[in-house]
Amino acid sequence: MKNSGRRSFMKMFAAAPLLTQIAARDLYAEAASAVGKDPRENVYTRLGVKTVINCRGTWTYLSGSLEFPEVRQAQLEAADYFVNMIELQRAVGRRLAELTGAESGMVTSGSAGAMAASTAACMAGTDDKKIWQLPDTTGMKHEVVMV
Repeated sequence: MKNSGRRSFMKMFAAAPLLTQIAARDLYAEAASAVGKDPRENVYTRLGVKTVINCRGTWTYLSGSLEFPEVRQAQLEAADYFVNMIELQRAVGRRLAELTGAESGMVTSGSAGAMAASTAACMAGTDDKKIWQLPDTTGMKHEVVMV
């Protein structure tokens, strides 16, 4: 009787790849119909890059994060106009400060961009001459401690 339990387990274990394939096919069909497009054909697959299911969170090496539809809509709308980028950065900084209760805000390209910008801000301070001097750091603070 003991062996029949092991045999059944081994049969199920051997069939696992087949069962997984069947389940994946059903899940794929369900996902494709829900999204309304074929996930196998996209800009990444055309480049030969495999897409992944991100279970780690907003890690930059896994594309950071997906955008909300409102963000995509704002990008589409913004793409139709030219603006002064310094004016835009200031306006967005004020809006972020309003939303968060912070003193000011800034949109960056990600964590590395934020670290570079904050380090530059610590080095140059509010001195316009030093700000425009960057990336030449001659005469500026040049040691940074990151915690």
